[in-house]
Amino acid sequence: MFSPDGGGNAAGRGLIGCALLASEAAAHVARLCRSNPRLLSMLVQEKCGDDANSSRFAHDFKTLADVLVQRIVAKRIGRQFPELDGNVYGEENDTIQNNKGQDVTIIVGETVEETLQCLSKALSDDLDSAKSLAEAAHKEFRLNDLNVDCYPPEEENLDLEKVGIWIDPIDSTNEYINGNVDNINEYGFHSSGLHCVTINIGLFDKHSGKPIAGVINQPFFKFDTIEGWSGRCYWAYCDGQKNLNSLPKFISCNQELVVTSNSETDEAKKALQRSGYIVTTASGAGYKMLCVALGVVKCYALTKDSTYSWDTCAAHAMLTSQGGAACPCRTSAGPLTYRSKTTGGGRAHCNADGIIASRDLRTIDRVHAILSPLHTYCNS
Repeated sequence: MFSPDGGGNAAGRGLIGCALLASEAAAHVARLCRSNPRLLSMLVQEKCGDDANSSRFAHDFKTLADVLVQRIVAKRIGRQFPELDGNVYGEENDTIQNNKGQDVTIIVGETVEETLQCLSKALSDDLDSAKSLAEAAHKEFRLNDLNVDCYPPEEENLDLEKVGIWIDPIDSTNEYINGNVDNINEYGFHSSGLHCVTINIGLFDKHSGKPIAGVINQPFFKFDTIEGWSGRCYWAYCDGQKNLNSLPKFISCNQELVVTSNSETDEAKKALQRSGYIVTTASGAGYKMLCVALGVVKCYALTKDSTYSWDTCAAHAMLTSQGGAACPCRTSAGPLTYRSKTTGGGRAHCNADGIIASRDLRTIDRVHAILSPLHTYCNS
């Protein structure tokens, strides 16, 4: 079923519908944590070792929200599709340190009480906060609760034995921690702030490495003075035979606009500008790629090795469903591919040769021709 109104009361029988509902449960928790400054401040901690994105940030952080969101998504997908057990991977490890210096492995149990027991330890026996989070972690949603333009098919032709899933529980964690709210820029999107925060769930074929579906949830899409924050969801399906998505109809971006990271080199920016492109920056790899899929910008380009499989898999599927792609910036190896999580740490899943993403394959070729000769290997 694929319509603006049909299927809204279905349980999300398909895997994409399940991922959509899981993303909204996760977004609900992210909003709850963000609305409680004390809770957030208690559980923001610096990543170390393989967990840290040292190529981009001097300090890389995670929060309880990151870990809990990841566990909520994995739990809900695994509950409905036990065939995927062990094949749902996330950016974060499952451990967070409480303010007593104790390491606590976060779990989402079968009941609110089981989850409460774990969270009360993580929150050093702050039972009120733990109870509200545990209840939020088990809150059920239906498809017609979501802010999405249309619903995915109730059933997909997916061989679940071949499916792997990458989760980025809270992309743009630094913006999430800071909690700033910035206005839309002159180009029609947000350069920074909570609007750039996304929850990304990307499905890929473990044999071919190709993306096959994606869900992106913006938990902080709209603010109401009475109701607070509400979100926005997008999904896409691209199995090689049919392409479906909830994105607006394809509208060619009139502006030759390339969005990149704040950490991109001046050399790369100037090379694009000399070639006639307008260059601007924004936070969050998932958000930047979503802006490309929405037609707000023509291309996302990054010469650096600071994005990972969990950042790009979901949005890559959206671009593929539109006839676009996401490719390495510094090589001509074809589109990015994805593989199951290894024990080699996060760097094993780094997009080491940068990224160029667009709905227009000709734009990818042009931008690649501009940037690939620069050989920008600076890691900052």
